Amino acid sequence: MESKVHQGQSFLDKTIEMTGSFENAFLMSLENNISITDSMQIGFDLKFSGKQFKPITDLFDDKNRCATGITKSDFAVIVPDDGIGAMIIEDTFIVR
Repeated sequence: MESKVHQGQSFLDKTIEMTGSFENAFLMSLENNISITDSMQIGFDLKFSGKQFKPITDLFDDKNRCATGITKSDFAVIVPDDGIGAMIIEDTFIVR
């Protein structure tokens, strides 16, 4: 079975989304002939292998995907600058 890579997804994101466990990363890297640290191109079809952990894979669907690849500019949009609780050391909170 195959699944397409979407915006912001890394290889480990797809491994968790498709199999429910990062322990299958090595098997999936062999199956797809890529490294687990390779950057993923949007639209790339990944074949998955290994045992599926259904309680985790059932959490993901077309509207809910595992995607951890956010940039610094994306983070500023997601977390508004609402005081010290939202400050990032050396970015919005400078220590002198």
